[in-house]
Amino acid sequence: MAEKPVSVTSSAPSRSWKGWLWDSAEVSKEERRFLLKLDFTLLTFGTLGMLIKWIDTSNITNAFVSGMKEDLDLYQNQYNYIVVSWTVGYIIGQWPSNFILTRVRAHIWIPFLEIGWTIFTFALAGAQSYSAMLGLRFVVGLFEAGYWPALYYILGSWYTKRELGKRNGILQSAVSIAPIFSGFLQAGIFSSLDGHAGLAGWRWLFIINGVISLPIAGLAFVCLPDTPSTAKANWIFTERDIEIARERMAKVGRAPEGKPYSAKVILGYFTSWKTLLFTLIFTMQPFGSQPFTAFVFWLKAHNKAGKPPVYSVAQINEYPTLGNAFTAVYSLIAVWVSDGPLRGRRWPIIIFSNLVAIVVFVLLVVTPVFGPFSQRAPLYIVSSIGGSCVPLTMAWMAELISDNAEQRAFTAASMNTLQYTFSAWIPLVWFQQIHQPNVTPGNRAAAVVGGFNVIVFSTIAFLAHREKLQKKRNNQLAVDSSESVLPAAGITQADDKEVGQNVLEVRV
Repeated sequence: MAEKPVSVTSSAPSRSWKGWLWDSAEVSKEERRFLLKLDFTLLTFGTLGMLIKWIDTSNITNAFVSGMKEDLDLYQNQYNYIVVSWTVGYIIGQWPSNFILTRVRAHIWIPFLEIGWTIFTFALAGAQSYSAMLGLRFVVGLFEAGYWPALYYILGSWYTKRELGKRNGILQSAVSIAPIFSGFLQAGIFSSLDGHAGLAGWRWLFIINGVISLPIAGLAFVCLPDTPSTAKANWIFTERDIEIARERMAKVGRAPEGKPYSAKVILGYFTSWKTLLFTLIFTMQPFGSQPFTAFVFWLKAHNKAGKPPVYSVAQINEYPTLGNAFTAVYSLIAVWVSDGPLRGRRWPIIIFSNLVAIVVFVLLVVTPVFGPFSQRAPLYIVSSIGGSCVPLTMAWMAELISDNAEQRAFTAASMNTLQYTFSAWIPLVWFQQIHQPNVTPGNRAAAVVGGFNVIVFSTIAFLAHREKLQKKRNNQLAVDSSESVLPAAGITQADDKEVGQNVLEVRV
């Protein structure tokens, strides 16, 4: 009988600044090579896809203000209805997409979503009526729905506790960076192609966005890895790479897909405190992001008709990008500290960030709305600090639901579904455009919700700690990656599936 390969995986806590900076600095050469392949494929194409998705999501606004309104005679509230049609498609597509993801290999399903929204983005360039635009945007939303939760699910299927936060943070940073990149891209396309080949500039926006999306979707099909339990050796990942991946996931109790779906099982997800509390947190996310949206209105409101402008058009568009930059940078710092010095603990930074957010919202309430730039603008710029912890929240959810891949996928979709459902009406109640930037009641509500978030996150931490102690007493707790490593003996594919199905890792 052939001798089993020696286990090379290690997820012990980092003991040097190099390990805190990047986890693979303290693993074996073989595991480091595997992680390099994984980062190059999953992280690279996931981040590029996220960037393109955001651009394809927001291009309708750029097209509307670039001539689409006049060409298609879109007046009254028709633009709002087009936006709502995308939102409805996005909400409807969440759960079905993630159910499918646990049954269809990721390198097929995720590029299928990308190609789907790319085709219908191309179709938007030929839309000749309001009704056509309404239907096409609905389908674009339907295809884009599954992408964000799918990527977080896939990352949670490959990376360990010391690795997941950083990767989630890099992925989410694309969402913060995209608005900065998108505005310049869309402006450049319109100014250089308006009227070319007899097409209006706004139609070229959709065409070029589709041209950018298509090759990324094609490369994802040949480069994006499946989950460890469904992956097969290919030109990137060898059989040994897949064995290492399965060993790593078995060590941390990350169960593979395969549990059957039924009405009883799905109802059980709704009664799980993990699914309920993490979903509840995301329903409140729109409150944390809305105060920042007032920044651009605040700048514009300083300019009065018949008087020299206080802020130029360029400044009105550029200053808010400071908030996007802050969110991206703070998010990356947060995940690095969580994965490094805090040894994978998520709750300290999450709760700290929400406490700071409460202070910011209160200051937005009590300070004069049209106070000096030096006093008001910094508050807008840092107001999304609570929302910067989305990557840590998703990592925490994946770690607490390690024992059930299907529930993990369902919960990711549930969180995003409820977030967008609430995003559809919260601005209409608390942050109405006609009141901007005088949205003091909305900022007050955001401060109250911030306090509620602290309570919910503290409850999650308490329940997770209690469950961890219970599992320890029952000898059901998987080896904690921050405490020890597996013995040197390797484990086979059959072994790691059995371990993954029978152990549970719960960390706080």
